[in-house]
Amino acid sequence: MTASTFNPQVEEQQLLAAFARQLEQGGAVAINLPGQPALAASPVLVELLRASLKEFQEGNGVTLLTSKRELSAQEAAELLGVSRPYLVTHLLETGIIPYRKVGTHRRIALSDVQAFQMERDRQHALLDDIVADEQAAGMY
Repeated sequence: MTASTFNPQVEEQQLLAAFARQLEQGGAVAINLPGQPALAASPVLVELLRASLKEFQEGNGVTLLTSKRELSAQEAAELLGVSRPYLVTHLLETGIIPYRKVGTHRRIALSDVQAFQMERDRQHALLDDIVADEQAAGMY
């Protein structure tokens, strides 16, 4: 399974920035194909464009992966921002993130890594809310 990486050229930056501004102002996205009537872009496509444009504006490239893709332990660790040994000993071997072995190599489903990341982000947001509430009450 492959990944497609997109890095806009310098000359595209202004065009992409203008497109991002129009999307933020609620502009509609239509797809024009030669000889066909214009098609309205689906909400999923619009969100993909928004997220990609945000990353482009920050100077980042965007890599598109299929949700069925499997990652190596190193790729999963990089995606989560943890070391490979931490991923293996604390997240994989304890069963927090499921994986399978191919020979001696661990393979982790991208969807499982994303589910863990979303849950971790949710927990961090809850903790931030608790701290903010305690600070507001003068307890912290």
